[in-house]
Amino acid sequence: MSFLELQVPVQVAIITASIGAITLFLNTLLGKLNLTSLKQRRYIDTVSKERIEWLNKIRESFVEYTTLTSELTLLVTFYDLGEMTIEDRKGQKYFDNLLQLEGVKQKIYLLLNPKEVYAAKLYSLSNEVIKLLLKHVNTPIADNSDELNNLNANIKFIQQVILKAEWKRIVIEIEKGKKLESEEVSKIFQDIAKHIDKERNEKLFPKNS
Repeated sequence: MSFLELQVPVQVAIITASIGAITLFLNTLLGKLNLTSLKQRRYIDTVSKERIEWLNKIRESFVEYTTLTSELTLLVTFYDLGEMTIEDRKGQKYFDNLLQLEGVKQKIYLLLNPKEVYAAKLYSLSNEVIKLLLKHVNTPIADNSDELNNLNANIKFIQQVILKAEWKRIVIEIEKGKKLESEEVSKIFQDIAKHIDKERNEKLFPKNS
């Protein structure tokens, strides 16, 4: 017997039962979706808060690093380090700053992902700066001043890229309510870098240009 051959009350009962089952199914599904959405939002909110705190730590470390390199550059520019000793006041200041700089460099290394292109380059350039500053203990600054200034400029550029790109990443993840894929993050970094200084970015990261 087909559905149309059934008596009207029976048809109504079947339709009512079907509607009830569909409604229950949809309500259950919507409930699960809302719960999933709520859990996802809580996750993003928690991660975003932690990322903002992490980014502030990086910013503070960058400021500390830049302050120390500026002081060390001034010392090697205006004073004859060849005549200084570790017992000398200026010499003691110089070597103390070098030790602090090494400590800040390591802190930045631990905060960032060394596998990321910009973080890896930052660490490499920071090592070059320290080697050059150690070299100035016995070599006049004039011999390598351009190299030191260029290294410092490249480091400041990468610091800006990291701070701006990571902040944009946080904003986008909050808007989308989900974590970005590595390819999306990479594109953010490249776009920010080109916007800040396209020429410098091409020299430092020719493969990303």
